[in-house]
Amino acid sequence: MVLPLHRASFPMTLAGPTIESATSDEALADDARRGARNAFVVLVARYRDRIYRLAFRMSRNASDAEEIAQDTFLHAHRAIGSFHGESRFGTWLYRIAVNEALMRQRSARRRPLESIDVLMPRFADVGATGGDQAESADELVDAKRVIRRVREALDELDADHRAALVLRDLEELSAEDAADILGISAEALRQRAHRARMKMRVMLADILADRA
Repeated sequence: MVLPLHRASFPMTLAGPTIESATSDEALADDARRGARNAFVVLVARYRDRIYRLAFRMSRNASDAEEIAQDTFLHAHRAIGSFHGESRFGTWLYRIAVNEALMRQRSARRRPLESIDVLMPRFADVGATGGDQAESADELVDAKRVIRRVREALDELDADHRAALVLRDLEELSAEDAADILGISAEALRQRAHRARMKMRVMLADILADRA
């Protein structure tokens, strides 16, 4: 029996409860399905950072990402009775998170991106250490320009292609797992990710040429 919960039941700063860390996700999900609330709390603790990161990469907005993550866990808790281990628990949960993000994107007007550091971490240390101050400043300005252009290019992708790109290239999931999450074939997933990469290359052609 699933206990009634609300969004506040899944704080992003949740402290991890004491359950054997070697217990599999699927075993915990089975316990949760049987009504063990603490088992589901452990699953939240295991996945909260990954789900938030996925939600941020899909929504490009910190506030939306937190709400998507909270709604994902709420949805998962309500639906845990339908999880019978046909797929890995993580795949099942990612599917819920992607669907939550896609529904939000399709029903709400996009907001400006608050930060791209999580999405493009390789730019985080540009101009931060040593060297000539003027050169560092130039590098920082250039990095900000690149980040802005990457953000604009991501915004140009439709939700389906962005989801494929995020799952394959940023979350680094296999084509099979990403396809399972999106409910499409692995070949269709590969095609979407490839088209997304090609669109990004075209939109960022000048930047790629400068860095060649």
